[in-house]
Amino acid sequence: FDRNTSVLACHTMRAARAMAFTLPRKAKGIVRGGISSSVRQFQYLALPKGRSSIANADPCLKRWSSSDTTETKKKSGGGGGLWTRLAKWLEGPDEIRVERAKKILDSIEGQARLDFSSTCGLDQGKFRHQFALEMLHLWILKLNLVAADKTEGAKLFAEICEQVWARTEPRLYKEGVLSLMLSKNLKEVQQWTFGSMTAYDKAVVALQNDDSDAELIGALWRNVFDCEQDAKPEHVATLADYALDQIEGLQQTDVDEMFTGRIGWIPPPTTLSRTQEDVR
Repeated sequence: FDRNTSVLACHTMRAARAMAFTLPRKAKGIVRGGISSSVRQFQYLALPKGRSSIANADPCLKRWSSSDTTETKKKSGGGGGLWTRLAKWLEGPDEIRVERAKKILDSIEGQARLDFSSTCGLDQGKFRHQFALEMLHLWILKLNLVAADKTEGAKLFAEICEQVWARTEPRLYKEGVLSLMLSKNLKEVQQWTFGSMTAYDKAVVALQNDDSDAELIGALWRNVFDCEQDAKPEHVATLADYALDQIEGLQQTDVDEMFTGRIGWIPPPTTLSRTQEDVR
């Protein structure tokens, strides 16, 4: 790990440890400010060399990219001695991890396609909203994967991301992105994805420290609701409560079941969990 990776790994593990605490359900207020003035950049946790992406720590975007994001230099791995080959052999075939990642992503996409529009006010017909909802579920799962097994959880998460990018490119094409611009737009999607997850990680840690989920509500408003001024606070808060319930629910899931794609998601909310007055 280089310094950037170690810093982000610390954020992720702190967020995973925070899950063990009782998560409060009342927010002191919804954060409706713009992008933080101090933007930190990290290389995402445990992504294999050659797959790394640099993320804006907390994007508030009307499009996928941000001038605050940069890309780290790729470093080629070296060596191929006996112990390296033995470690790879003990690690198991990559094909198994790939198949597991595909099954997990199928489960994530299936859950995110359920009705979140009625109680959360999301337009799931928009690619931006739907994709953000899928990445929220991926983040929820990431916390549980890493908490259950730091090493294998990070490797599996990295492979899930590879599957996400493979599926996102044709989706962008259907949205009207020209073939010559696909690579650029995909890179912007990757930067946004890792940036939003970093914001969620920080929000979970803040929830533990401050006994308030206001930071999570703000992160969801910026990243899932795309900073829309007409987004209702009670809708955002309901999605925040759902996310916290989902994190706690997955803690009760058998680890082997979760790692093989048989994920026991709780259903989407059918009623508002808070009123507008609750989140003001």
